[in-house]
Amino acid sequence: MEIRRIRPDEWHAYRELRLRALATDPDAFGDSWEHASARSDADWQRYADPTGGIALVATTQDGFVGMAKGGTPDTRPGTAAVYGMWVAPEARRSGVAAALLDAIEAWARDAGYGTIGLGVNTVNESATRLYAARGYTDTGERHRLRDDSDLVIQIMSRPL
Repeated sequence: MEIRRIRPDEWHAYRELRLRALATDPDAFGDSWEHASARSDADWQRYADPTGGIALVATTQDGFVGMAKGGTPDTRPGTAAVYGMWVAPEARRSGVAAALLDAIEAWARDAGYGTIGLGVNTVNESATRLYAARGYTDTGERHRLRDDSDLVIQIMSRPL
């Protein structure tokens, strides 16, 4: 397995991975498959090469098996955030999630951030346990997952 930045010419494969993630685990994301699948090619190219952030993929000989993005939330300048993290079912419990987090956290430290945060669905116990084991703590902040959902995400953060 390799964790690396996505190359601009790989946006098609990144789009397919993201759409697979949204179809497989729709309650893990604030976005929906319907909304994402309607994006233009130009939107996907920007999504795979974020300004001021980083888009990473986990690759194996079989292709992309995981993804995560790092950036700065509009509401928390000076704090880095993990976005859109997902690991394909066939690659779960193999260290992919930890490796993606290591890479995003390293990017955030190198960029000068002192804190990193993320949102996780409150019913996703395995993800919550993973983040807690890595030192992320619940900030007490809650938001609806999406306007069309009653599910709630909790914000977790940790110092870098």
